[in-house]
Amino acid sequence: MKKIILSALLLPLFLLSACTTALPGEEVMQNLVNRSADLDSYHQFVAFRTTTTKEDLNGATTVNEQYTTADATLFPEEKTGYGKRIDKNNPYPATKSEFYVTAEVGYVRTDDAEWTAYATPDVPLASLQVYPLETFIELSQIIETYGTLERKGDEYVLHFSGSDDALNKEINYLFQTFPAERTDYDIEIRLDAETFYLSDFSYRSIVTQADQKAVSTTELTGEFDLYDQAKKLKSTPVFDSASSVPETSDSSF
Repeated sequence: MKKIILSALLLPLFLLSACTTALPGEEVMQNLVNRSADLDSYHQFVAFRTTTTKEDLNGATTVNEQYTTADATLFPEEKTGYGKRIDKNNPYPATKSEFYVTAEVGYVRTDDAEWTAYATPDVPLASLQVYPLETFIELSQIIETYGTLERKGDEYVLHFSGSDDALNKEINYLFQTFPAERTDYDIEIRLDAETFYLSDFSYRSIVTQADQKAVSTTELTGEFDLYDQAKKLKSTPVFDSASSVPETSDSSF
């Protein structure tokens, strides 16, 4: 009788252990790609900061800092979305922009000025996202290749710290940045272990240019939620007085 009771107690523990067993990295990545492929909607908050410290010929140190934050609700299948973005480039004041992007037209207004209509909605949509979700999925695949992947509780955690020439080339290609010989990274990405959706990440790179006595630090963080649960605005902004911008492939404004 005691053996039967003991077996009954051990069985749930065995099943719980089996349910929390970590999957192979390749399978985790495939689940991430598959689950994110046909999303109807999601929400993301992305913060991007670059800091450059440089010593001039007189030994004086100058610091230049730029940052961007973007809070976006996105509908990938429709290629639409809405949200807000803040940009700051020292020593200039910050600018605040609002976005409302339809499949036909993208609307943007900065610092509560009049709305501007863009004939190419991809332009303001790209600006609102800063980087699309696909970029961070590709970054996850890179880190799975060169770093570590562990299951911690209800999350999968990807991590890389240090420098690696091959990883450096792939990241520079991904973000379309100029490669530097000496770049140190500290990157951590978290996935929900049940849904395999990306939940948050932190990215830090430090480029040291000894010959120019300069150090450039890039910090990128993001939080993602409301997968297939994000809602559209209850009321649409009024665009009657919006000025128009002709169709263009230029993504800067």
